[in-house]
Amino acid sequence: MKTIHIMVGGPESELPDITTYDKTIPWIGVDRGAIRLIERGITPISAMGDFDSLSKTELEHLKTITTVTEFPAEKDETDTEIGLQWALKQNPDTIRIFGATGGRLDHLLANLMMLMQPRFLPDIAKIELIDRYNYIKMYTPGEYTVSRLPDKKYVAFTTMANVEGLTLTGFKYPLTNAKYPFGAALSSNEFIAETGNFSFQTGLILFIQSND
Repeated sequence: MKTIHIMVGGPESELPDITTYDKTIPWIGVDRGAIRLIERGITPISAMGDFDSLSKTELEHLKTITTVTEFPAEKDETDTEIGLQWALKQNPDTIRIFGATGGRLDHLLANLMMLMQPRFLPDIAKIELIDRYNYIKMYTPGEYTVSRLPDKKYVAFTTMANVEGLTLTGFKYPLTNAKYPFGAALSSNEFIAETGNFSFQTGLILFIQSND
């Protein structure tokens, strides 16, 4: 299975311990995320973004370490979108994005709304957002079995569009054929076993496993 990791420039305080991940998985650095990787002894296979959060000295040093692709600060896409598009062109099975949460609220919303863009929806099953406290994934209509992460206590189902037929089994608070024509955060649920099942017929679900 081919996996790509993306480090973007969110607050360092929100990052998980990335040394626990398989060291053979390639990383790309987006904007200041490239410096975050180098500070942790990881050389990204590529770095991209407008690099507006780097000093000139940092950017020049980065260019001596890896391939750097610069984009103008004034552009229609965020740096994270650019990194995600690049990763998808490599045809991976899984893409994990780190550093995409916390800090500025507009950046967080942009990264979550990014998953809802029509161009990314066909590959949405590949994309995971991970931080120190949360595992986040978007789902399109269908039937799914999800596994409990050992370090996460809570699970949430957030309806991101007109969700119909939402059924939850294997969770502390089950549902049967529920309808949410509005955004709703069904939070603080819990697994009752190592796996749970959910299904829905329309809309989008933002699935989150988290810990305090």
